[in-house]
Amino acid sequence: ELLDRGAKKYGERNWEKASGQEELVRFKASAFRHMIQWLENEEDEDHAAACYFNIAGAEMVKNKLNEK
Repeated sequence: ELLDRGAKKYGERNWEKASGQEELVRFKASAFRHMIQWLENEEDEDHAAACYFNIAGAEMVKNKLNEK
């Protein structure tokens, strides 16, 4: 569901294009924001899934940056 919403908003598999420091910071900030929302029991969306997604995205970008 999370990936479907993202694909509609940003384009399919758009997250895989992230490769720079700016995207790394954005993924981390989003993961942190969703973690806080999850801890606060906000239920407007699946914040746990969004947190995990953003952590995975940050790790993907970090690996890309380390390969350079």
